[in-house]
Amino acid sequence: MKSRWVNHKGVRIFIADFSGYGSNSTALRAECNYVIHMLRDEPLHSVISVSNVEDTFANEDVIRALVELASQTNTFIKKRAVIGVSGFRRHFLDVFSKVVGDLKFSVFDTLEQALDWLAEG
Repeated sequence: MKSRWVNHKGVRIFIADFSGYGSNSTALRAECNYVIHMLRDEPLHSVISVSNVEDTFANEDVIRALVELASQTNTFIKKRAVIGVSGFRRHFLDVFSKVVGDLKFSVFDTLEQALDWLAEG
């Protein structure tokens, strides 16, 4: 699995790495299950996270897997950034946020930008 904890400027940040899955919902779902496993013992509202969705495409199964992930992990998230979304896909992110409900995030063009913003506190 690709998702992992990193330390950036002294801040512990979780990278939920869903990049490169294309429309392979089976592989993405396995990554989602891994993320749930990694976060389930964290204190509520404590996780600072960046989600990388570069080169992963929205289809019904992918969206369903991400909605299920958000419903199981949202209470652990304190601050969230998203990378890998550009052009019309940014509008998709707005729709996804409305479907999921209380899903707050900021979108960045690069991992470095996202990590810097998350480390600011």
